[in-house]
Amino acid sequence: MNLSELKNRFSVKELDEIKVFTDNEEYTGIILPSTNEKTLTLKLKSGYNIGVGTERITKIEKTGEIKKEIPAEEKKIMQIDGLPLISILNTGGTIASRVDYRTGAVSPALEQEKLISNIPELMEIANIKTKIIEEMFSENMRFFNYKKIAEEIEKEIKENNPKGIIIGHGTDTMHYTSAALSFMLEGINIPVILVGSQRSSDRGSSDAAMNLICATEFISRTDFAGIGLCMHESSSDDNCVILSGTKSRKMHSSRRDAFKSINDVPIARINFESKKITYLKTDYQRKKEETELALKEKMEEKTVLIKLYPNFHSKQLEFYEKENYKGIVLEGTGLGHASIGTKAQGTEENGKLFEAIKKLSEKAVVVMASQAFFGRINMNVYSTGKDLLNAGVIPAEDMTPETAFIKLAWLLGNYSKEETKKLITKNLRGEITERSDIRGFKVD
Repeated sequence: MNLSELKNRFSVKELDEIKVFTDNEEYTGIILPSTNEKTLTLKLKSGYNIGVGTERITKIEKTGEIKKEIPAEEKKIMQIDGLPLISILNTGGTIASRVDYRTGAVSPALEQEKLISNIPELMEIANIKTKIIEEMFSENMRFFNYKKIAEEIEKEIKENNPKGIIIGHGTDTMHYTSAALSFMLEGINIPVILVGSQRSSDRGSSDAAMNLICATEFISRTDFAGIGLCMHESSSDDNCVILSGTKSRKMHSSRRDAFKSINDVPIARINFESKKITYLKTDYQRKKEETELALKEKMEEKTVLIKLYPNFHSKQLEFYEKENYKGIVLEGTGLGHASIGTKAQGTEENGKLFEAIKKLSEKAVVVMASQAFFGRINMNVYSTGKDLLNAGVIPAEDMTPETAFIKLAWLLGNYSKEETKKLITKNLRGEITERSDIRGFKVD
């Protein structure tokens, strides 16, 4: 029985609330448009969409229907004297969005009036100006998009002189974008905070509004200047934290506190209830009276991040040599190691891998990061590391692999090969700490 026949048999239609029964399961949700006649698409109460094969369905019970939603009255935007101006530039993601029950899609609602209607608390904190510069999932970001965002930030600063800027962004690659903006926006003298949401706005557990409100509170009262991220500190709705743009990483696929500081501590904590801001670092970048923004947005396209693992073959690196790649970040093991030892039986290929890395290092800048996110690279401890150092591999200190990749691409886009080799180990934007702080390292 196809979908149309199934709907007719049980007298249901799109936007009806139903219970669906199969031989061994039961689902409750709202009927959404389906892409084919073999699948019934449901939006569950959890906010997720699922597809149920029509051949599995034995019974459907209608429990209600969604009435056509009358749009909430949009708040009239008023500029209030004495409040700072904060610009929100949206690039996509689920932050401050609305669900469309006709399609089951969650779409951005960051136009000024819609945003204020969704989150009226923002009007009490600042004068808000919004602009949509992209509408894309963050996993689709490329170097071109980083450049465009950086240029829009520069334009916003020159035209409107805001107290700070919020970037609405999808969470999957938000730490790549924050690193890229950190390097591109040299001399930035206002806070630029990337804000994401792990749960869409049609879910009761959405973190969108709280993250956005806390970021706005922070910008309105801080002396911080630079690139940061604002996300939940824990799975509870108590605090948000401001994380460094170059020392953060998404560490969980769905938890609201997915982002953690790596080898560092958050810059500040914002309590959602009291709005109290507690600084957790004293050496954060502050606003300066005289500074000029310099946009250095070039990125070297032929830069790659390669994960090393047992049984890695030398031929896997040949492509990058043949294609004349300029920058290679190897995500090695432990203190910065690769499978190059040949003493044990069956490890002859490891010798070929070492020669391939050595050959790459002669033509490109090769940097070693670690799969162990916490702790530092130290290639002087074991012979493996020393051999790689002698082959021309450069340690990434305590940078995450993602930050090392972004930094290397940025350096090669703006500096010579020799300058890049010197600068990759220098702390330019807080990406390398003198002493790694691993208080963020914990396993729940």
